[in-house]
Formats: sequence, structure tokens, C-alpha cells
Amino acid sequence: MTRPYRMKIRAQRHADTHRRIVEAASRLHRTRGPDRTTISDIARLAGVEPPTVVRHFPDRVSLVLACLVPGLEQDPPPSPDAWAEIADPEARLAKALNEIYPHYRRNRIFLGVTLDETNAEFAPVREVGRPIHAYVYGILAEGWPVPGSGRTRLLKAVAHAFSFWAWVSLADLGLSDDDAAALMLDMVRGVVTALQAG
Repeated sequence: MTRPYRMKIRAQRHADTHRRIVEAASRLHRTRGPDRTTISDIARLAGVEPPTVVRHFPDRVSLVLACLVPGLEQDPPPSPDAWAEIADPEARLAKALNEIYPHYRRNRIFLGVTLDETNAEFAPVREVGRPIHAYVYGILAEGWPVPGSGRTRLLKAVAHAFSFWAWVSLADLGLSDDDAAALMLDMVRGVVTALQAG
């Protein structure tokens, strides 16, 4: 067996092990939360030894970041580009909320840990999402009939309506995703009315 061939086999095994670790971690992060998932849990599910997991991912944050894309592939969030094609701002926001809230519900355990601003460990994960959120808020705030001086306030209202934590508070009050979306749409309409009144 030639040396290049042996190196190719070794690289394939390494990539396969890496993939199995990421798949196992991604699954456990969404069912238990990254803060409650141990290296031993991941190793057991991936079919490797704990030191192998640590060799591939020396800390929990690097593993969570590696799991973001596979996790999004397993349960993709709705596309903001599709929302941008809806001309009416109320219909656009209603569509967005009615699509994102069920996604929040399915991924509540994972998001509840990684989006917790008091959890410094996962700050790098939140930083990855900030530009995406800013892009979404811009799309959802477009076209509302408010004066230019009220745009910042409108953006805050839209951001709150879209917020995972706003959804959590409404879900914990027993609201369905549809009812929560309707209530947040009413809130934004109220802000727009107030801004128009000056």
C-alpha cells in the first residue's frame, strides 16, 4: 500500500468521524440543549471514544458552531428572501411570524441556551446571527407608512415581534403560534398608528 493511499484512507476516516460527531452533537443539542450535552453523550451516539470528540472539538463553542449549518439543514428556518417578495408590509410580517414561530417551537431547547444574552460562553454563536437578524428586521420594516423620524421605533417593534424571547413569553402564557403571531402583528400595527398620529 503506497503512502499517499494510506494518507487518503486516514483523511477519509477522519472526515467520517468528524461528520458523525457533528451529527450526534447536533441531534443532542436540539433535544437536550448544548449546556446539558456531555462529551460522553456525544461520543456514545457517534460511536467513538470521548477523547476523539475532544481532539476534533477542543471546546463546546467550537462544537456548537460546527453544528449550526447541519442543524439548519435538518430544520431550515424560513427564508427572509421569500418574505421580501411580499409587497404589503402587514401581510409580509404576518407571513414571517407565522413561519418563524413554529421554527422557534421546534428548536426551543437549543435556542433557549444559545440566545441567552447572560450566557457568555455562547456569545460567538449569537454574533453569527446578528447580521442575519438585522437583515430580516430591515425587510420586515420596509413599506410601513410611518414618518422617517419613527423608523427606529418601528424597527424596534418589528425586532420585538420577531424575537425568540417574545415568542417564549407568549408561548408560556399558553398562546398558540397563530395567536401569538396575531397579537404581535396587532402590536406593530398599534406602533404604526401611534407614529402616524405623531
